[in-house]
Amino acid sequence: MKKKIPEVIIVFVIKPALIFAGLMCIWYFLAISNFIGYISTFNTVWIYIGVFLILFTVFLKQILWLFSKMHRIIKAVCLCLVIIFLSSFFIIESLVFINARSKNTENADYIIILGAGLYRGGPSLTLLRRINVAVRYANDNPDVKIIVSGGTGQGQRISEAAVMSRVLQNNGIDADRIIIEDKSTNTFENLKFSGEIISGFDKKVLIASSEFHLFRAKIIASRLKYKNVGVLASRTPRILLPTYYLREYFAVIKTIFVDS
Repeated sequence: MKKKIPEVIIVFVIKPALIFAGLMCIWYFLAISNFIGYISTFNTVWIYIGVFLILFTVFLKQILWLFSKMHRIIKAVCLCLVIIFLSSFFIIESLVFINARSKNTENADYIIILGAGLYRGGPSLTLLRRINVAVRYANDNPDVKIIVSGGTGQGQRISEAAVMSRVLQNNGIDADRIIIEDKSTNTFENLKFSGEIISGFDKKVLIASSEFHLFRAKIIASRLKYKNVGVLASRTPRILLPTYYLREYFAVIKTIFVDS
């Protein structure tokens, strides 16, 4: 005899939990949009997740009935896919978390600041924090050169690199210490084009980026044959971490299977 989930558990435990989770996702979308002052493309994923959870709850009984009618092979495949997703998600997020701190920062020849978008002609909050951590290091290490890496995004009139250069100079960094790389459109290109500027991967390089971004940046740097790499971690406001960590899972998958 097949075991079924008791009706009382579905009605009083599973459904309320799913509805609550869906409403929290929608609330979180509104909260982070209010925090950063605009609606970013990826942030809307929380709306989709929230709506999906609510609709899933509404049709839960029908979904369970449909699943019960599936062939056992299809059930096994679905279960395997879920296990693969959850396992890979846990492993990747653990690695992102473990690598989310500054490391090997002594005696750098170059700092590469990775772009992170603009807002109203200036650096986004994430980008500003990356710049600030580089400024602090550069003030303590006057011989280090800074490569600002980031091209011109859609709808922008100025490159991320140009904005970063301006902010660095406003913070007391001499222009002759700043090298502009303004052609890149993603992290892979950030490090590829910056490496070409350095003209030799034997130099000691620090990658300045957000803590959630460092694991992926190190994967790419290794793939590009950087030989001596450290990282400078800028801190992200806690309210934004769920979004960035979720996005980073998919970005790491893309880096592993697509970037080359």
